[in-house]
Amino acid sequence: MKKVNILIVVILLLTSMVLQAAEVAGKVGYMSGTLVAQRGDGTLQVLRPKSKILTGDMLVTARNSYAQLLMNDGGKITLRPNSNFKIVAFKYNKKEPKADNALFSLLKGGFRALTGLIGKRGNQDAYRVDAASATIGIRGTDFSALLCFTKNCLDENKEKAKKVVKPSTPKARAIGRVMLVQGKLAGKSGSGKSRKLRLGSSVYEGDTLSTGKKSYAVVAFRDEGRVSLQADTIFQVEKFKYNKKSTEKEENAVLHLFKGGVRVVTGWIGRLNRDNYKFKIANATIGIRGTGFDVWCNGPCAAGADNPGATQDNPLDGAGVYVWSGEVVLVTPGGSFLVAIQQAAMIARDTGKPVSIMEIPAIVIDNDTPRPDGIPVDFEKLFSDQVVEEVGPGLYVTVHDGKVILASGGRSLDLGVGKTGFSAQDILLRLDSRPSFMQGESLGGVTTGGSHLDQNDCVIQ
Repeated sequence: MKKVNILIVVILLLTSMVLQAAEVAGKVGYMSGTLVAQRGDGTLQVLRPKSKILTGDMLVTARNSYAQLLMNDGGKITLRPNSNFKIVAFKYNKKEPKADNALFSLLKGGFRALTGLIGKRGNQDAYRVDAASATIGIRGTDFSALLCFTKNCLDENKEKAKKVVKPSTPKARAIGRVMLVQGKLAGKSGSGKSRKLRLGSSVYEGDTLSTGKKSYAVVAFRDEGRVSLQADTIFQVEKFKYNKKSTEKEENAVLHLFKGGVRVVTGWIGRLNRDNYKFKIANATIGIRGTGFDVWCNGPCAAGADNPGATQDNPLDGAGVYVWSGEVVLVTPGGSFLVAIQQAAMIARDTGKPVSIMEIPAIVIDNDTPRPDGIPVDFEKLFSDQVVEEVGPGLYVTVHDGKVILASGGRSLDLGVGKTGFSAQDILLRLDSRPSFMQGESLGGVTTGGSHLDQNDCVIQ
């Protein structure tokens, strides 16, 4: 009997030592199904409501299981089925805000988090989640994250993978994506609906893009063409049709500069059939020969005057073009002019004809807006059908309240309320809508003590 008592005392002491070595980060709230913790020392423990959660714990939910974690800083995290979620670090002391630190790692599955005081006081970068090759940083928020390894994100229930997935309602196909933004960039659809554009935002046929003062942006197109928009610019993708897999010669692009300036690198449309690529400026068009060039539209051109031309004294006060790769043809009702590399031409104000610019302004040659071909782009991954249809494997993050910063490969996305970001390897995109597998699916309907999981992605109350 004494040996048994001694053994019990030893076990209690060892348990106490483990709890002291690993700081208590919180406890289990409501749950349904099975939740297991793999401790930092390698031991396994089945958790129940009110069980302690320790730093270093790898928390694992079984199939059809859900669990809410109540963190010491007041935060709440609801784990989805078949999830592996590790509490890498968690430090919270009411008296030491600057020492706050919360680092989590999502290895499988997903969760919804309502963040607590860590990140809201002291260091705003103190709360973060690592998942695959991306990092989620928060700014006092409510967000969901889901790490998918299968098409249509069927990780949670393998039985669903056997079922035929009904195709979703076709959506407009993105013909371009924003690869760089400095300052303000806005888009207006052909129907007149305006929206803010950020890094990773989609661009569609018919969109009119506009930059603010002291702003610039780079857009990559599906045919591997690119455009840099300078400050205070209005530019329209009037027409754009390109399908790499199509056997029909349906390539067609019509771009239109209304105001400001752009730097252009033509893509496959201009290479396959240059007559199907048109660049419009005022009453002129620019024909291309597989090239890189800058175009500007200022003064009378930007004002929509009948005479959009400039003078040799001030060639930038009107419409003109400068070629830094290949050659173009500037065509007006008065004639045409071939512009070779490192040459420039404008529409003459007195005659309306295209003429050579005798002395090219230094600001044109030394343009400080980034050349579009200087921004690295993996077109194959950026415009893959899987990514566009939002059904591919990767990390999905949706913001319900507040703000999230999704970072990967040295780039970052700022996601606001209602926005969803996607990351996979070197892809980082802001999606146009929330994927269906992150909404509208029953997550168990568990109710315990006034809190529940419902059909809206692990709602926390």
